[in-house]
Amino acid sequence: MDISRSLSETWKFWLCGGAVLLAIAWTLLHPRVARGILVLLLAFGVLDYCRFGFKLPFRQVDTYDLIHYYLNTKYYDELGYYDLYPACILADHENGGPRFHEGDKFMDQDDDGHHLAPISVALDEGRQVRDTKFTPERWKAFTHDFLYLQRDVEGMNDELWKQLIQDHGFNGTTVWVLQSLPFAQLPVEYIKTLGYLDLVWLGAAIGAVMWAWDGTTALWAALFLMVSYSTRWPTITWAFNRYDYVSLLVIAMACVRKGRPILGGFLTGWSTTLRMFPAMWLYGPGAKGVFGLLERKVHQPALKLLAGFCLGIAVFQGAATLYFGPEIVRTHYDNMEDHNKSENLSSRRIGLALALPFRGDLLPKNITTAEKEVIEHQKPLRYAISGIVMLVMGWGLRKRRDEEVFAYGFIPFFLLTTASYYYYIARWTLWVAHAAGLVKPDVGESRTRHTAGLAMLAGIELFTNHSEVTYPDHRVYLIGGTAWLLLGYAVVMGVWLLVESHRTPPLTVEAGTPTSNA
Repeated sequence: MDISRSLSETWKFWLCGGAVLLAIAWTLLHPRVARGILVLLLAFGVLDYCRFGFKLPFRQVDTYDLIHYYLNTKYYDELGYYDLYPACILADHENGGPRFHEGDKFMDQDDDGHHLAPISVALDEGRQVRDTKFTPERWKAFTHDFLYLQRDVEGMNDELWKQLIQDHGFNGTTVWVLQSLPFAQLPVEYIKTLGYLDLVWLGAAIGAVMWAWDGTTALWAALFLMVSYSTRWPTITWAFNRYDYVSLLVIAMACVRKGRPILGGFLTGWSTTLRMFPAMWLYGPGAKGVFGLLERKVHQPALKLLAGFCLGIAVFQGAATLYFGPEIVRTHYDNMEDHNKSENLSSRRIGLALALPFRGDLLPKNITTAEKEVIEHQKPLRYAISGIVMLVMGWGLRKRRDEEVFAYGFIPFFLLTTASYYYYIARWTLWVAHAAGLVKPDVGESRTRHTAGLAMLAGIELFTNHSEVTYPDHRVYLIGGTAWLLLGYAVVMGVWLLVESHRTPPLTVEAGTPTSNA
């Protein structure tokens, strides 16, 4: 059938509504009935995500993403972090281009940061890159690969090409490049094959959930991937190694559950070297450890998690630094620091910073310069709110099981950063924690809190999909509304955990030996 994207997201809206209702009614239904409904939701969700056809999962790719992540990785030695756009624009012009309308400016990058510059500058820089960094053979190969992605693969158009060359370039970490480099050697004509790597990553994470909890929780985990707005792009199987970091976080969480905190920490360290922000998933274990010290208790699993994390960082970042050299590592960090400045915010980012200036209006459609200035001025208020929420939640988490404590690393990620919406797939750890607590709560756990948590998370996905379908292109409305809903979730869960921590004793069940009162 190959239905349209908008129709698919309309169905996602109803699927999310079904997930909300199923979470609320779970304990009222016979277990077989509840599980059967979940299976039906997941089955329909898979068909809907594939748009009821074979084109999306088996033929289509995302040229926008692959030009950044496949092409820049394959020619990383020549392009580094600054020269992708000049090289692409020159190759386009050298071969009868511009093929698509490019406008008169591109996003130039150098040691001073990001800034728009005339296309003529791109051509000059491109010639310099071609003549000084490429051999003739490598330039010929680069041109072939680029032209294939730009012209021979379906997907690129005037609007996307102009957006691409005014984006913020390639931002993959040195570890991500080192990990992806062998795969990027695959001939560009077989590029679709690389898309299935993410299926391996995500499948491994779902398998880990089944291993650490049960099959029903794994079904809930899979449903999230089918209904989440954050998997809208990059579409699963359209790019490669784009869901490695979140899969590692879920697998790490499963390892913590099974009493393997060192391995969990090692995987978290690996994930951190791929995207940097997964380090925030140490927030919960860190808070539990610190508050434990106030009571003169040393929480050994937290120390083991930290040790594994440091080992993971040392192994993976150390390998990348030895392979590429420290200078390119520093360039990446400088590039990301500039990328995250308020003036470089886009209308595709989410975070507490985007909630505070938003008042529920549909206009303007996209973030304005004035709003960016407000966000910059609101930093003290934002950090004060973040500190209070994190302190309250950290205190409440001190009596919870280690794997749930780990899952709440999403909260500082939301409060302290302004990441693109597709990185909000990291909510997956919270979704899994709540699904596990709903399906089979451990002794001393509040099933009601997990019911509410899962329903709220599914409700947020309902809002984002509804907003995309009902008010397309109203980006500020979508990201602002989502940010307020996530802040509401954080506050509700923080207060709930705080109250719960004063009413119940600590969960003393050892990791790896779960019991149930279900």
